[in-house]
Amino acid sequence: MFKAALPLSAGALVLLSSANVMAEQKLGWHGSGEAGYNGKTGNTVSENIFARLKVNHSTQKTEFKSLAEVENKSESNIRTSERYVLDLQGNYYFSEQRDYYSFANARGEKDRFADIDLDYTLTVGLGKELIKTETTHLAGEAGVGYQDVTYLQAKQNNFNQASFRAKLDFKHAFNDIISFNQDALYFAGDKQYKIETNTSLQAALNSRFSVSAGYKYRYTSKPAAGKKKEDGETLISLIYKF
Repeated sequence: MFKAALPLSAGALVLLSSANVMAEQKLGWHGSGEAGYNGKTGNTVSENIFARLKVNHSTQKTEFKSLAEVENKSESNIRTSERYVLDLQGNYYFSEQRDYYSFANARGEKDRFADIDLDYTLTVGLGKELIKTETTHLAGEAGVGYQDVTYLQAKQNNFNQASFRAKLDFKHAFNDIISFNQDALYFAGDKQYKIETNTSLQAALNSRFSVSAGYKYRYTSKPAAGKKKEDGETLISLIYKF
């Protein structure tokens, strides 16, 4: 069900993305932005616009993280995709080593072409830094919470459920220039489960900018009537961190 990162498509223009955070933890305000554009002309005119913004604030004991994503696609001047995601999380670390922590997470998603008016989850749980070296970082989270889904058209299928959430974040720097990033997010309940993975390979241009090539994969066990369970997308970005 999982898929590897796909070859890059040409014609990408990019602004803003993130770089790796390995063993050294940044304190205070920091974050990243990512935006990509892919356009095609000729017999078929298409546009693909993707943007992601992360803003975090860290202290020795706490970390507050925010993520916003926007995705729009059109073909022959007809919009074919429109998706928005907002993810907010607060972590509290139990020691100065920041190996174990508790978290509270709120996530909301709107996807008009998946017939999703609003899919939001509230989760509390525990996390652990599994590997933390100068080159490799692996963290895992698990928690329980509540999910509520409302549809634009198939309103009779609206539902809510108790949910389980699991997340893995993996980062590895091959050297000072090339790094690999992989995360996997899993939501499960008695009425629906979802999987989302993000895979990327990044190359640093300098201390602020880098380029990124990635693949986003999503799977929903019970989508709205007539909608596909799987969705995949290749992304290309030119990167900025702050």
